[in-house]
Amino acid sequence: MDPLTLHSLPGVGSLLLVVVATLAAAGTALLLGLALAAFVRRRSRPYLLVVAAFGALFARSVVAGVALFGGLSPPVHHLFEHGLDVVLVALVVAAVYDARDSPQEVRAS
Repeated sequence: MDPLTLHSLPGVGSLLLVVVATLAAAGTALLLGLALAAFVRRRSRPYLLVVAAFGALFARSVVAGVALFGGLSPPVHHLFEHGLDVVLVALVVAAVYDARDSPQEVRAS
């Protein structure tokens, strides 16, 4: 089986899938960078958890890219992607829960 046709739709070329996966990876890399910048500024555990969640989202794009070029078998590809989905959701829930328990910031006027 050609790895590039693993997720292709009938009538849609593999090039489109590569372009979309590349754009997704670039977008998640940008979000990861922005989240990291916010964490450096705030230095709080909820922000760290958000950075980790965006890291998991970026890792998901990397897994898709590796699978596109035959580096992962379809079952391993799906195991990693869905496993990263679970990690991402757990990190977001933990960030929200931790933010609710953290003391509120008081801004100086």
